Amino acid sequence: MPDADLEVDVDEPNTDFSLKDEYSATVNVFLHFVVLGAITLVTGQPFLFPSLGPSAYLMATGEQPRAEGGYHVIGGHAVAVVCGMIAYVLVGNEVSAYVVFDRPDIAFSWELVYLMASATLAMMLTTTAMLLTKTNHAAACATTLIIALGLMGGVADAVIIVVAVAILWYLHDRVISTLAEWFGFKPRNARE
Repeated sequence: MPDADLEVDVDEPNTDFSLKDEYSATVNVFLHFVVLGAITLVTGQPFLFPSLGPSAYLMATGEQPRAEGGYHVIGGHAVAVVCGMIAYVLVGNEVSAYVVFDRPDIAFSWELVYLMASATLAMMLTTTAMLLTKTNHAAACATTLIIALGLMGGVADAVIIVVAVAILWYLHDRVISTLAEWFGFKPRNARE
């Protein structure tokens, strides 16, 4: 027979909806990508790449407060770049996922083995390095895969990635957040 004095405390999900919060996060992300898109347009360099999306989302929504700090965002992507490059140099064998997956006869090929090994090693190195350095920015794991799979690489791309992430963080922390605060559109707590 169950104990009558035993109470179960179940947290109800927060169902409050604030259009202001959703709007501010959307405008925040828009501003990030307009600026980085303009830099891409002017320079002709890849200042827009997939792993910026999760980083911008985390910063714009305040989803994970520690993910917003420059040390985590910039440091996490820098660690990911280095680890991705190490893995690619060691086992990537100059293979690019762009080329490999464009071929119809790729199943069971050595190129897939190289990509699989490079991606796996990059994730292992990145996980360990981020934990050791306490940079812990999960979105940077996409950066390490971009490099390990040969989608971006080399010193020039590595520098562009870190500079783009630094611009993203600076723009968010020093400009957009300040403006959002002044105009009253800073999210209170985007997702509880």
